[in-house]
Amino acid sequence: MLTGLGILIWSGYEDRDALAVTALGFSAAACFTQYLLSSSRGHSAPAPGRELSFAVLSGTLIGTLTALATALLMLFKNLRHAHVFPDYPLEMMLAILQRMPYWALAGGLAGLGIGILIRLRAGKRSGR
Repeated sequence: MLTGLGILIWSGYEDRDALAVTALGFSAAACFTQYLLSSSRGHSAPAPGRELSFAVLSGTLIGTLTALATALLMLFKNLRHAHVFPDYPLEMMLAILQRMPYWALAGGLAGLGIGILIRLRAGKRSGR
């Protein structure tokens, strides 16, 4: 709900900064990924030993969807405001989409790091 409210507020302002739209795209991608993965698993925890691969998958999906959601939000704002000169030109939206493989890789690596931390924490708890 907070992401939707943020998008609603952001879309009303005259803003050409890529940082705000990227943050909103990331937030929307993270929410959608969480919804997608939790609904496919039936709200259960990943199987033991699968946490690492699940974290990498989640991170990769978030990175990929961030680029897509950011470009779609830029398009949404352009269509909503309907200026002669759009807030986000086509070249800027295409540049965001060109970053998709890098953001997917970065998300996967971040997921790998988080998965390793989860595994280490679980090992530390069971070792007590």
